[in-house]
Amino acid sequence: MGEDRKTVWVDPFQTRLSLRIGGYLAVFFVVFCNLLFVWKLCTEGVTDPVGQFLETLRANVPVLVCLIFLVPVMAWDMIRFSHHLVGPLVRFRHAIKAIADGEPIRPVKLRDGDHLTEMRDEFNRMLEELQKRGVPVLKPADPARENGESEKKSA
Repeated sequence: MGEDRKTVWVDPFQTRLSLRIGGYLAVFFVVFCNLLFVWKLCTEGVTDPVGQFLETLRANVPVLVCLIFLVPVMAWDMIRFSHHLVGPLVRFRHAIKAIADGEPIRPVKLRDGDHLTEMRDEFNRMLEELQKRGVPVLKPADPARENGESEKKSA
């Protein structure tokens, strides 16, 4: 399996996570604007609520612009983070399904930067133990593939 995953959106979990984070950001934005508005009303008193609300927005344009620029950065980071979490989960799911279907598998390999490396190590240890106990879960080693991988690593 190659080191680079070509598909960024690999699981519906990423959609749910994105919607949840987007919802949190929207709620934060609304609460933040209202907090600033209520603060203005408390410090100045209520005179013209609509005018005071618009003045609050005008006075805090730099903060709002900063938030607008940060949202895409946070979205990019969230997608990257979820990709390094969900990608390994998809690999584990495929391995578990193959074992359940009686198909032998190779040990699970993850890319550099992927999360769940401890789970990978324990999962692969479990596969080795099952193999030692006579449960054929691992594919036989492919010498040509291993030579190709070792040549790539030494290059």
